[in-house]
Amino acid sequence: MALSSFPDDRLPTLIAPAPVPRLTVHTVDDPRRGEVEAFIGRVYARRFGARVTGFAPTLVCLRDPLSQQIVAAAGYRRAHQGTLFLQRYLDAPIGQLLAAHQNGAAVAPEGIFEVGHLAAERPGEGRRLIFLMAHHLAVEGASWVVSTLTEELRHLFVRLGVTPLALGRADAQALGDAASEWGSYYEHHPVVLAGQVQQALRLLERRQRSAGAAS
Repeated sequence: MALSSFPDDRLPTLIAPAPVPRLTVHTVDDPRRGEVEAFIGRVYARRFGARVTGFAPTLVCLRDPLSQQIVAAAGYRRAHQGTLFLQRYLDAPIGQLLAAHQNGAAVAPEGIFEVGHLAAERPGEGRRLIFLMAHHLAVEGASWVVSTLTEELRHLFVRLGVTPLALGRADAQALGDAASEWGSYYEHHPVVLAGQVQQALRLLERRQRSAGAAS
């Protein structure tokens, strides 16, 4: 008696799910950090003609699981580690601005993370990076994430179901002579935005479930 219900008694070929990029973290003393910096520099040079000369203390990236090539990257710093880069665009301390949006309750600087250097080379990897990084930052203790986003990236967040809080326009004049290193970046209308991490996670997970159901 045949043990298989498939034609000709042949067992089906099992197709394993395609491997997906995983988030890796690179601190200042990580020997592979230079690869991530170089990737970010290439993406910004190609996209904006910008020259990135400084990087956040912690970088993260996604690597192709087969080739191990970086496909997306970003960086972050905590507010208690020093003045945030985006503070130069704001007319009040970041903690004060965030407190005003939660009924005056103080926001501990340890819970404020600035995310920057968002860079991706392949369609879809930017979205994957945002989702995985949100989970990572939540584990690291982030309550608020603040970032300077171009118009294109703001549209990406909206498509993901997240509408961040606008804190102010990022004006190139705040950089003085250093603005010339950013190429056409400021022509893409960057704005300083903020979002509560747990709220963003709920929205991103809802979006992911909806996308899964639709497929």
